[in-house]
Amino acid sequence: MGFCGEHGVPEAVCTNCRADLEAVFRAEGDWCGGHGLPESQCEACNPGVRDAWRSMAAPSAATPQVAAACTEHAVENCPFCSPTVIEAMGFCAGHGVPEAVCTQCRSDLEGVFRSEGDWCDEHGLPESQCVTCNPAALDAYESASAAPETKATEPDFAVSTVDTPRVRALPSPTCTTDSSVVRLSTASVADRVGVRVEEVRRGKLRRVLEAPATVAYDSRFHARLAPRAPGTIVEVRRNLGDEVDAGDVLIVLESAALGAAKSELLQAAARVGLWEKTSQREGALLEKGLSTERDSLEAETQLVESRIALAAAEQRLANLGLTSDQIVAVKERAEASSLLSITAPFSGVVVRLDAVLGERASPETSIVRVADTSRMWGIVDVDQADIRLVERGQPVLLAVEGWTGDTLDGRVTWLSSEVDPRTRTIKVRAEFANPEGILRAQSFGTARIVTRDDADAVLVPKGAVQWEGCCNVAFERVSPTEFLPRKLRLGYDTGDDYEVLSGLSGGESVVTQGSFILKTELQKGSIGAGCCEVDHLSE
Repeated sequence: MGFCGEHGVPEAVCTNCRADLEAVFRAEGDWCGGHGLPESQCEACNPGVRDAWRSMAAPSAATPQVAAACTEHAVENCPFCSPTVIEAMGFCAGHGVPEAVCTQCRSDLEGVFRSEGDWCDEHGLPESQCVTCNPAALDAYESASAAPETKATEPDFAVSTVDTPRVRALPSPTCTTDSSVVRLSTASVADRVGVRVEEVRRGKLRRVLEAPATVAYDSRFHARLAPRAPGTIVEVRRNLGDEVDAGDVLIVLESAALGAAKSELLQAAARVGLWEKTSQREGALLEKGLSTERDSLEAETQLVESRIALAAAEQRLANLGLTSDQIVAVKERAEASSLLSITAPFSGVVVRLDAVLGERASPETSIVRVADTSRMWGIVDVDQADIRLVERGQPVLLAVEGWTGDTLDGRVTWLSSEVDPRTRTIKVRAEFANPEGILRAQSFGTARIVTRDDADAVLVPKGAVQWEGCCNVAFERVSPTEFLPRKLRLGYDTGDDYEVLSGLSGGESVVTQGSFILKTELQKGSIGAGCCEVDHLSE
């Protein structure tokens, strides 16, 4: 495949021209993540490594060469004076023509093509290669680039192309774009070609992640209440939507189980009293010799057993929802009522009521629900690819369907540790204050999680950013006729601007309208009838 004159390595291993090679080099452990090149080609990390590659491109006996100063054109490896070098140098996959006649890789060839009368001034290419003027110009080279048929073999590994958005591409350390300057012939040329500039500003940058959300009750203050024992509903004291305080009676049932439990308590208390007296009497008789030790021990045993039964009866009533004061009142007043009350565990609102007078209710089914709606949850479904941006404590703005411009502020309080098997999203919980009760459970909405909030970010207009082949660049105006290309490392896309992580610091004047024209000047060196020129700045 020959040598890639543009990037200084053999064409077959040039990752700048062949994007499909990155995975291959990564698989071999030969990749510099910091500069986006194989380690074996990264001059920034391994100074001098390109010299080793250049030695491979040196003339050899196996490669037909022409004298350093060709008599007619004064260039090395002249494709017009020695056509055999076209085959020897191979094909330029980056530009679709043989390497020996690629004017984009070999800048010394322009004069040769001009002398042969084969040059398109408008597009900076030979007429024989200009597909804009001659759409079929490169058809003749397609056969040259076709790979010879070989016997199909099982590959050791597959090469897959990963498309990286250009705005995320890192500046190439070997690119010399920022050492050039584009000069206009006169200041009026900028107006004629429509050049407009804007200032790179420093301003507030807020990065927001949008995701669907569902409103839910705060489960810490949402109670589904059912009777502690089976019974028949005889009184409903609160209606749907009523506000209640902790301890308020909501529903009263008539429960035979409660009546039986109270009767057991009274019986146990009576037995305790009886055996206390018996034990005291037997002890006194034993001291006088009028009773046996066996009778005294039996009385004490019966007293202990009756006390155990009393404690069990008290616990049974506690399990049915009676407080310690109510249990004491049952014993003192000998009250054996079978009326069982369901009370509110905290202050809130009755949000559901399924109680009907005369209906049978059981512990297995809730008949009333109470919720504190002064605080609500938003359950947000965040995509797996975005969950790395979310952290606890980040602000959340919630807009519910049907609202017009109103949002509520909240905070992220929890991130799920598992992926939903149906939606393949991750649940994120945000908590919102809801004093006016405008948030309603099961409402759908959109949550905007603020994953980043910077007060002083460098922002460049999108129109100023151009991709020049290996880097994102913006053209800074340093004088009415001079424009310097600045290699950029871009961050967040705000919609109208890009965040600049490196390359600009704010306050520079960059070209927005007309930046594409300057990019073409930078790539081709010249365009049109001498309106611009590109020089290489000295170090």
